[in-house]
Formats: sequence, C-alpha cells, structure tokens
Amino acid sequence: MVASVVVGRGGRGPWQRTPVVPVSRFVMGVDLGQSNDPTAICVIHHTVTPTGDWTLSYGDHIRPNVSRERGETRFDVRALERVPLGTPYPQVVARVGELLNRPPLRDGCDLVVDETGVGRAVSDIFDSAGMRPQRVAITAGNEITNPESRRWHVPKSHLISTVDARLHVGELRFAAELTDAGALAEELKDFRRTVSAAGRASFNAREGKHDDLILSIAIALWWASRPRTSGGQAAVSGFY
Repeated sequence: MVASVVVGRGGRGPWQRTPVVPVSRFVMGVDLGQSNDPTAICVIHHTVTPTGDWTLSYGDHIRPNVSRERGETRFDVRALERVPLGTPYPQVVARVGELLNRPPLRDGCDLVVDETGVGRAVSDIFDSAGMRPQRVAITAGNEITNPESRRWHVPKSHLISTVDARLHVGELRFAAELTDAGALAEELKDFRRTVSAAGRASFNAREGKHDDLILSIAIALWWASRPRTSGGQAAVSGFY
C-alpha cells in the first residue's frame, strides 16, 4: 500500500477508513436525428478501479482521522456509430435493441435518449419495446431538472463542459477501432463555443455541420458521471 499523509493535530482514537468500491457499468447514449441530422449511438464503459494508494488525514477532538483510498476513473467509448440519415425511428429502435442484446451489454446497460427535437412520441417507441430509457431534453438554461420519472432537462453547456473536463483530465478515452472515429474528429473541429452580449455561452456545430456524435457521447457521459447509491467509496469506521 502506498500512502500519503496529511498532518493535523491529534491522531489518536478511531479511524474512518474509506476504500474505493470498484465500478464497471455500461451506458448507451442515443442522439435521435431529424430530417437533416442522422441518429448517433454511443456506448461508454464506466469503470472505477482501486489503486491501493491511500491518503491519511489526522483529525482532532472534532474531526475524525480519515484514510481515503484513491480510485482511477475511466469513461471509455467502446462503440460509436451513425445510423444512416432518413432511417425510420422504428428501425432506429430495433438497432438499439440489437446492440443492447449483445454481450456484454445484455448483462446490464443504462439507456439514455435525447428527445430534444423529436418529442415524446418517438421516445415512447423505446418504451413500447420494453427499453425504458432515461429521456433527456437539452436546454439553453443553467439548471438540471427532473420534472417526472425518467425525464430530464439538461443544459447543453453542462453536457459539453462535462465532455471537455473529462477529456482534459484523461478520464474520457476513445477506442482506436471506433467505427465513426473520423467523423467524430471532424465534429470536434467544427464544434464551437460562442458567448452572447448578455454573457451566456452556447455550444453548436458550425452551420451545415453535425454534432450528433458529440451529443450522443455527452448524454451518455453525463448519466455515467452522476452520483450513484452504490460504487465509488464507502466509509468504514473503527480502530486501525
């Protein structure tokens, strides 16, 4: 075990030991296209791996002594594809179902669908097929809201900043063999941030370009990044 020590007062008494609980789960993001934009499908493998590296922090008469394990977090894009433009929505749903029935996704995969431009009726097709996706409407606001079960309003700025942050720290990675890696590279070049006179930032593809691949990644990454009730770290108190 490798440990770094944060020195404080005291050090006697019980310790609160917080090990990393391993995580391995899959999330599929589907950005539903319209007449001029193709549908994009992304699969992210989210993992948290204990490193065996611990930080020790000594408390005092108020704060407990804490040993906290570091974890390595990764969001690996394992699959990325565009459905041909003009594909009917029932066929899109069938393609998603086909992917979800393949290993390892058939053992468990969260499905997140962007219904911003297509409305509830299209997302209802997923429900009718028994998939029960989390439904996301991308907004220009500043707050994430959950108006009803499995329905979310998420600011586009939050989605894109999450992608940017995870890329910056090396947590978001792309498999070399991705089907649409070249198209994604072009989207990233054509994607830009603009700021209005009121100081509000917006993120969009350049005119005539697409952002479907980026958005499929963004909604999957947003869902995978949300805190969960299990996984991550769990505190254990006692004398060590």
